[in-house]
Order: sequence, then C-alpha cells, then structure tokens
Amino acid sequence: MWSRAVGMPIGETDKDKPEFQPITQRDVKKALALRTFWIVLHVLTCVLIIAGNGRVLNFW
Repeated sequence: MWSRAVGMPIGETDKDKPEFQPITQRDVKKALALRTFWIVLHVLTCVLIIAGNGRVLNFW
C-alpha cells in the first residue's frame, strides 16, 4: 500500500500489475527505499524546524 501511495509501480512479481512496468521489481524496491528515506527526512526536518521555532518563540 505504501509503495502505491508514493507512486511506485510495484506488484507481487514482474508480471503483476502494472502491466507495462519499465523497470524490474528489484529496482523498484531500491527506488522505494530511497523515496521512503527522502520522505522521512523531509518530515524530520519539518519537525525540527517547528521545534526550533517553538523554542525561539518561547512556546516550550
């Protein structure tokens, strides 16, 4: 479900949907790992920015 949510064309096998997949499942899984890392990095960065601004503005 996560792979489809972030737009990665992944199925059970290379023959599974989507039918006209341009890359292999192995390459899709590598790309999915990198994309997941990138999304987690963005979320973590936003949390740290919010925490830093909260400290500067004396919210905590």
